[in-house]
Amino acid sequence: MTTTKYPSLNRLLESIGSVFDAYSVVLFCRNPEGRFDLSASFSLGDSIRKDLCIDPGYGLVGWILKNNAPLAVEKFDEKNTFLGYYGSEQEEQIKVFVGCPLPGGMGALCMDSKKTYAFTSKDQRVLSLFAGVVAAIVDDVGAAGVSSREQALYGVMQQVHALREKHPRWSDFLNRYLALLAGACGYEYSFLVVSDEWGDNYLLEGSNKPFMPDNVAAKQTFSTGSGLLGWVFKKNRSVFFGDGKSELGRTPLFGRDVPSPALNTLLALPLKVHRRCRGVLVFGDRECRVIDEEIRAFARMAADYLALFLENLYLKNKVKQLAPPILAEFDEPSEPDNPDSHP
Repeated sequence: MTTTKYPSLNRLLESIGSVFDAYSVVLFCRNPEGRFDLSASFSLGDSIRKDLCIDPGYGLVGWILKNNAPLAVEKFDEKNTFLGYYGSEQEEQIKVFVGCPLPGGMGALCMDSKKTYAFTSKDQRVLSLFAGVVAAIVDDVGAAGVSSREQALYGVMQQVHALREKHPRWSDFLNRYLALLAGACGYEYSFLVVSDEWGDNYLLEGSNKPFMPDNVAAKQTFSTGSGLLGWVFKKNRSVFFGDGKSELGRTPLFGRDVPSPALNTLLALPLKVHRRCRGVLVFGDRECRVIDEEIRAFARMAADYLALFLENLYLKNKVKQLAPPILAEFDEPSEPDNPDSHP
């Protein structure tokens, strides 16, 4: 079920629901009277109240609107806790709720689930990024709806979520992931570099198309003390270069003597895994192009998604390494061991 005051946002909320496996996702936006309208929603059911308008302080959503602060509820007390956008009979089935305010007091973006402990603190952090994107769309276009370009950008997130099941092999997943990102942004290149175990060197893990010249050996390593990408590893900070005028070509990406295409538009975002920068997701183009806020927001979401994905893999492998042999015997059946099945 969807609400259609902002029909162009329904697809984005549906994508959010798919990414987090949520039961419902709702968006409340401030109206001229200072109250908050249910402006868009997605739900697997049909119990969200239509034409709903709430005041700050009403229900869990109202708490977020009143305090302008995020909220997560993992244990529901049906007698004293209510969401504010369902009928009472539906709220008894909801187990988990999480929501974030939109910047500037514009409203709130919330989601729920019928599964106990369905959302993590990292999920809440990623949801806040979506809230920023939604606020930018609402602020820029209002009730007129979003452009086809914006719809394409955020529709990609739903496709990305489906890749994990369709392509369990790491190399297949990464190739299709990078191709989706490059196509959505319209940039010539999208690639991933990852560090070694000690963080002293890094290598090109994958790209949407051949990036390095033939005279550069496959899986060649580069020092984190050289090149612009090495700086991102060391400082754990993003780099954005694109004003449509300046040229980046003289700044080496991998090092002074390492040949690579001269990119004059660049977005390089660190991937933090277990408290360290373990990779850098890069978008680039040889043309001088302006990096607008839509592309910045999309790139950040894509990087956060991949970092979360790698963090989960890291923790899963760590648990397997630490588990006693007797427990390992009770692991669920997995695919045959394949060195290419995970990073």
